[in-house]
Amino acid sequence: MTASVRLSAFAALAVAGCVATTPSLQASESLAEPAPTKEHSMESAKRRAPAAKPVVVKGIRYEQMRRAKDHGFTQSGGVIAAVDEKSDKILWSVQLYKIEYDAAEEQDAQEVYVKELALDKSGHALLATDERKRVWAIDLATHAVTQVSGAH
Repeated sequence: MTASVRLSAFAALAVAGCVATTPSLQASESLAEPAPTKEHSMESAKRRAPAAKPVVVKGIRYEQMRRAKDHGFTQSGGVIAAVDEKSDKILWSVQLYKIEYDAAEEQDAQEVYVKELALDKSGHALLATDERKRVWAIDLATHAVTQVSGAH
């Protein structure tokens, strides 16, 4: 065997060894992106929405709606859902504010999400603080939304 033939044979074995140790991929998997998890499947691949801790009152969970566009809204952020704790069904939802998108920028970079949810002192309204530090009050009986602080 010549030196170049021995080198080629060695290279072929090395490549074969690498191929043999590469894990097989499922049809939906890719080496470029990790397989979606339950947490990531509901969020944009480019920008992760802040996780506002839900508030539970009398068997109803108030939370930031994930994938609001899939539910007919024009934006992903700023939508609050009231969810029945037992059935996990959405009872109602409201959009706190409207995002005016700049066509020259990516939409996911322009989304504004709710960072914090809390019950107000009276127990009759949910307070939602967004990433711009604006605070919105949602009347739990009427579902009316009012901005209570922050720049418009």
